[in-house]
Amino acid sequence: MSFRRVIAAEQNGTAVLVADEKIERIDTAGLDPIWRCDSVPEVPNSGDVARTVGFPDPGGVWVIGWVLEPGRIGDNDNGIVAMDEHAPGFHRTNSVDVHVLLEGSLVLELDDGVEVELNAGDTVVVNGNKHRWHNRGEQTARAIVTICGASRNDRQEI
Repeated sequence: MSFRRVIAAEQNGTAVLVADEKIERIDTAGLDPIWRCDSVPEVPNSGDVARTVGFPDPGGVWVIGWVLEPGRIGDNDNGIVAMDEHAPGFHRTNSVDVHVLLEGSLVLELDDGVEVELNAGDTVVVNGNKHRWHNRGEQTARAIVTICGASRNDRQEI
């Protein structure tokens, strides 16, 4: 099942639809581009999505559909994250990522060994910390992820 994106914006003082289309997967593992703004968003915004992958700079926002097949870990770097060479799938980004699981189940594993099982309807926010994803279920996991570009500081407490 593919994702569909519908984008409304304002044009000449009136709300209009600027997109209503099925999304074609970028030629990379499981990423479906829905909406992207590489800097602080301004409105109106056409919703154009670049075909390149990457994380937004601080203040930028990217909304994607993400798919992970059963029996897999999220170990494809998609050319945009640095994976831990000693622990496949573990990575961190300079972003705050809000994942809303639509279908299936996922396990979020933190580098201290804590695992959290997520099911359809669950939301998890990853604050730039080291983590990896597992799909230990029998169904494809589908999520919508909003990625907010962030600055990393050296502060260790929250």
